[in-house]
Amino acid sequence: MKRFTLRFFLLFMPLLRWPLRTWIKTHVSPSDLGEIALNRDRPICYMLPVASVMDWLALEAGCAEHGLPRPNLAGNRPPTVRRAVVLAVPVGRNRQRSELHRLIARGLHDQGFEAQIVPVSVFWGRNPVQETSLFRILFADAERPGRLRKLLIVMANGRNTLVHFGQPVDYRAVLDEQAAPGAMVRKLVRVLRIHFRRQRTATLGPALSRRSQLINSLLADPEVQKAIADGARREKKNVTALRARARSYADEIAADHSNIAIGFMLRVLTWLWHRIYDGVDVRHLARLRETAHDKREVIYLPSHRSHMDYLLLSYILYKEGLALPHVAAGVNLNFWPVGALLRRCGAFYLRRSFKGDRLYTAVFRAYIEVLVQRGQPMKFYPEAGRSRTGRLLAPKTGMLSMTVASALANPDASVAVVPVYIGYDRVMEVNRYFDELRGTRVKKGESMGDLVRGSTKVLKRKYGRVFVSFGLPIDLHDFADAHLPDWRSRMSELDVEGRPAWLQDFVGQLSGQVMRGINATATLSATGLASLILLGSPQKAVAEDEMIQSMELLARLAREFPYSPDASAPDSDGRAMLAEAEPLMRLIRAPHAWGDVLTVESRQAVLLTYMRNNVMHLFALPSLIANFFAHFEQRSDKALLDDAAELYPLLASELFLRWPADECRGALADALAGMLECGLLERTDKGRLKRPESGSGEFAALVSLSRIMRESLERYAMTAMLLTHNLEAGVVERGRFERQCQLMAERMALISGRNSPEFFDSRLFRNHLRTLVDIGLLHQEGNKLHIDPALRHLAEHALRLLGSDIRQSIAHLTSLPQLEDATPVNALT
Repeated sequence: MKRFTLRFFLLFMPLLRWPLRTWIKTHVSPSDLGEIALNRDRPICYMLPVASVMDWLALEAGCAEHGLPRPNLAGNRPPTVRRAVVLAVPVGRNRQRSELHRLIARGLHDQGFEAQIVPVSVFWGRNPVQETSLFRILFADAERPGRLRKLLIVMANGRNTLVHFGQPVDYRAVLDEQAAPGAMVRKLVRVLRIHFRRQRTATLGPALSRRSQLINSLLADPEVQKAIADGARREKKNVTALRARARSYADEIAADHSNIAIGFMLRVLTWLWHRIYDGVDVRHLARLRETAHDKREVIYLPSHRSHMDYLLLSYILYKEGLALPHVAAGVNLNFWPVGALLRRCGAFYLRRSFKGDRLYTAVFRAYIEVLVQRGQPMKFYPEAGRSRTGRLLAPKTGMLSMTVASALANPDASVAVVPVYIGYDRVMEVNRYFDELRGTRVKKGESMGDLVRGSTKVLKRKYGRVFVSFGLPIDLHDFADAHLPDWRSRMSELDVEGRPAWLQDFVGQLSGQVMRGINATATLSATGLASLILLGSPQKAVAEDEMIQSMELLARLAREFPYSPDASAPDSDGRAMLAEAEPLMRLIRAPHAWGDVLTVESRQAVLLTYMRNNVMHLFALPSLIANFFAHFEQRSDKALLDDAAELYPLLASELFLRWPADECRGALADALAGMLECGLLERTDKGRLKRPESGSGEFAALVSLSRIMRESLERYAMTAMLLTHNLEAGVVERGRFERQCQLMAERMALISGRNSPEFFDSRLFRNHLRTLVDIGLLHQEGNKLHIDPALRHLAEHALRLLGSDIRQSIAHLTSLPQLEDATPVNALT
């Protein structure tokens, strides 16, 4: 009877396939099926979690779209290389008579039989909201719906169907000749059910309650109740008024998931990315997918360089079949109508400063705890604001502290922190950033008028490619065990009023690891590489053939001797890279009989510093080494490594380099070996290091390489010289000294004709002083900095790497009497 039913179904299936396949629109994940280790030369068995004709048709459509073998009903026939089959996980007593049982038995009987079991999950609509209304009960996807409800689900969500292919299960690894086929079927069913359950969570995220229920739960939180009562006593108001305020805070903060809004934004953003970008390059998705599958919660911590970051990362995750994260956004983005739309796509809002508002703090903490407890993926920016210079900013740890405290409060939770690098060939806000750094534009809040005016400009231009790279995940509990072994016993010290010192120290270590993780997974683009070379030229002009050869040499160095295993570099030739970068950089060609010369206008050169700063850390160590040959022809290996290791902590702090100070010599030795291999350095007959012959392409590339870190070394020399100028007094006032450093750098920029506001960015000097304190050359007491005499050696060392003109300028500026009282720079000109 069963065989007759199957044949009858197959006879009429073509009549059903056409209308259903016409209605169903599938999207396959992973988008690059090369992620799954599928061998086309072995039989394939697709495994669905439940027996469903609709899921089979969706799988069939996905296979046809991506050139995979068509899934056929087994019909008591095992899969072959030319005929793939589709099975469903058997349930109950059907296991002993299932096709899976026959497949296992066939493997035991025939040792030469091989098969790949590929788990396939089909999601209709991707709605994680709990079924709380009749509409959702009827039309929202479910794990095991009845036939009528399944038809309604397909009718409602067939245009938004995700087919996810998992990694093939090793068929032979499952077989145990000592066990009965039934026992092996039960074992395989358990493995598959765990896989499908985890995959459902990784794709849809946890079930979401209605927003009104969420807000009520926040108001019922004990810490919020306590803050309401304390506020009522402190302000001498009734509890009802404080509860209403708490409700307004919760309403201002909480996201409001809407599949309709997500679908609308998906279409808009797909059109927008094709309009303004030439492509989105995404790296290390397979590792992220594995993390999302194995961990209960993923917290994404990306770099922040553009407002597009908010949309781009969520768009990529959704398109790749991963759960949409809830995104922390500044309340400045909560303006009509954008604020409400972003809120429905997963944004929750926070104020820039809580300003001692205990009630707001309690409500926000309670909201974060709810997200962490239910395993909701989250995304927020450790830098808090967009970088105006292209460098990573020092992390702000407030949001991270709340998240870490909530996660550690649940020892059984499985949380992974994922650093994310986001880079652009060209950032659309870069002109505004430049004006803000120069002080000619005041940063103001966003509005609908600004959005409309900005959109008309943005849509008329192309911004090259976008690069998104997911860094090495950090298991939060493993990191806590390694850096804070007694954290479990200390959790009782946490309260809503503040953060204990041990938590601040731990979060500081974690945030530093995150920033280093972001830089470790950076992508070197053709635009960034060309900007490094062009801006290294004193006159911002380079011959075309020199540019091409330098790009090829530096790209080879970055490719064959990478900054980290996750860093990537272009593999095309120099001419192709230049052709890609030229229109985006707005290069000007000056024709000449001996070959064109490439240059840029003065303002554009400043804007290119943003692109340079995105990737300059990838060449930090080779550039430091190259500087020792800018004014010296030869060096010994030992002297070079000793001197470079002394300066390394300053570079590491400024650029979030990934090696600890005690491991830097090995990293410097590896960089040196790479430079020798690429011909950027050579060896004499006596084994000493020497630079290439002057006039060669390798020498030009070495000079370009040295200039990448030149401005940083100049800042170090200025700071060290100013401190040694105060050695007699032995102490300086920190705030006043930071201002002196900034004024000196500003004066230096004017004298040398540099139009580079980031050169005298006060945050760089502040970080530099912090590093000198950390390595023991400065000792801080309150706001006073006590100077160690050993700093004189560092100053002399840094000065030796600079040209005679720069050394003279620094020496002259250090002796200016005006710097003693921090006279404004315009009085010094």
